[in-house]
Amino acid sequence: MVPQRGSVGALAMSEILLIVLCLAIGVLLRLSGRLPESATKVLGGWVINVALPAAALHSVQGVRLRPDWWLAAATPWLGVLVSIVILVPLCRGLGWSRERTGAILLVAGWGNTSFVGLPMIAAFAGSQWLGLGIVIDLFGTYLAVSTLGIAVATVAASGRFDLAVVGRRIATFPPFYAVLIAFATNHLARPDWLQHLIEILANTLTPIALAAVGFALRLDRLAGRAGPVALGLCHRLLLAPALLIGFYLALGQAGDPVAKVAMLEMAMPPMLGASIIALEHELEPDLVALLIGLGVPLSLLTAWGWWAVIAPLS
Repeated sequence: MVPQRGSVGALAMSEILLIVLCLAIGVLLRLSGRLPESATKVLGGWVINVALPAAALHSVQGVRLRPDWWLAAATPWLGVLVSIVILVPLCRGLGWSRERTGAILLVAGWGNTSFVGLPMIAAFAGSQWLGLGIVIDLFGTYLAVSTLGIAVATVAASGRFDLAVVGRRIATFPPFYAVLIAFATNHLARPDWLQHLIEILANTLTPIALAAVGFALRLDRLAGRAGPVALGLCHRLLLAPALLIGFYLALGQAGDPVAKVAMLEMAMPPMLGASIIALEHELEPDLVALLIGLGVPLSLLTAWGWWAVIAPLS
């Protein structure tokens, strides 16, 4: 049964409020002093090793692909490659460190196509397109961050590209093999108890990841980082969606409903999973937290603005 439009809008709003609330909880936990300074690593460890793999197993179950969805599913990969081409030379030209460059690339290169993107799809395009949103997230954003994202983080942290090291990091990255297992077993029925257990673990992703980012967020450390924050957010929230809209206009497909969902997903704020990877690799954690902490609330405005541009396209 498809939810009524009003209930879908209310559900989307509750998801967005949850995101803001969990971010605030992380900030309050840090200010309270109730958790040690290492809390971000502990929370991030849960996200990487438990919540993200469970989310992959949960989301893939029952997903059915349509042939006209493949280009939309590839758009997060295109977005990341464009980000590398644009951001790496810019950061080098500005004389920024490889850690800062890696942080900006991870945070600005991947959009939150799931826990922000899916409620946005329901609110703007309609709940009938949530299946497409899941496909874009899994085959695009999720798979890209589990492979290319790990490669970016490894090179940025070590300063060199070692194929054996990068390959080992990808192969031992729990969300990566969770995706492979999920695809391989998608045709198999799961016992209700197992599906329920996976769903419970998957549902911990948003609150714990955002609490980790909120715990690391220190607005007083914006001084000296205004330039990187502005570059990352301008690319993620403005340039990336503008380029994808231009891409679909050039193809003459901008009026296609599938293309509209893909363009909306490109307008999402930084991906939580990519940000946690950056934090785990010590890629300027203060900058990562600022980009997430400011990017999520700003995206609530910019995504609405982009949909006002996308919806009338024909």
